[in-house]
Amino acid sequence: MKRRDLIALTGVLFVALLVAGFIVGGDTPDGDSAGAKVVAYYKDNEAKNFVAIILIALSTVPLLFFASTLRERARVALSGRGIIPNFILVAGVLTASGLLAAGVIHLALTDLGDEIRPSAAQALNALDNDSWIAFAPPAAMLVLGAALAGIRGTLLPTWLGWVGVVLFVLQFTPAGFFAAVLALAWLIALSIMLYLRGEPAEGVAGQSPMASPS
Repeated sequence: MKRRDLIALTGVLFVALLVAGFIVGGDTPDGDSAGAKVVAYYKDNEAKNFVAIILIALSTVPLLFFASTLRERARVALSGRGIIPNFILVAGVLTASGLLAAGVIHLALTDLGDEIRPSAAQALNALDNDSWIAFAPPAAMLVLGAALAGIRGTLLPTWLGWVGVVLFVLQFTPAGFFAAVLALAWLIALSIMLYLRGEPAEGVAGQSPMASPS
């Protein structure tokens, strides 16, 4: 009987916390909103924005566990060849860093939005609206790395790997938001699949457990 690897489900936990954070935070003022409107919004919605920040910050913990798991699984799937496993880990670290950096901007707005000048709140709000650039591209790279490990190795079915590549490309088009949502669903599917597959068999370092001894 296969030994299930619960750490593989950290991908599901990451997406759940991230989505919950964005749902709790809800709609925030547009980037070109007047300073007075920004101040009024954060004064009236301080509590829910603090909760959203905490949820998104917490999501980086399972994200890093998941990226590390993907790296180890990719090393086995690729028989220790290539740079893809390290690319996956770096993409995960950059995504977590980007989420935390975006969280710092949002925290400043939530904590001080009603205490600073409207012009300063307006400037922070403009940065907050564009802070997605800090985490969305690295998250797309995480999907790309896992997808390539499926196409070139045995991390996941080849067709699912190609779906990941398509989602990566689409995230840099006008359909980027919808592609990002589908990419999160893709990560959930990958996380569950790795859990059901169980822990990889122990073998010689750098050698796939499926490989035959020479």
